[in-house]
Amino acid sequence: MAADPKFRVKVFSPYQTFYQGTALSLSANNATGPFDILYNHGNFFTMISPGIVKVDTGYDTVEIEVSRGIMRVANNNVTLFANV
Repeated sequence: MAADPKFRVKVFSPYQTFYQGTALSLSANNATGPFDILYNHGNFFTMISPGIVKVDTGYDTVEIEVSRGIMRVANNNVTLFANV
């Protein structure tokens, strides 16, 4: 049996951590529109547009409202510094 196709996610602001754990997918919006991050996604940086970031943990969907942010995707690690 293959391992779960999960990646690590941390969504935080200067004052709190909204989510830290693993995910099957993460959905957000940037200047070009909605996008999804999946396991083994290409490495990149993007500015996040205001809206809802959804993290699918495989058991639950965590929804986080952000006013803006910057996201880094690298080697199955997603870091979103929100509301800055």
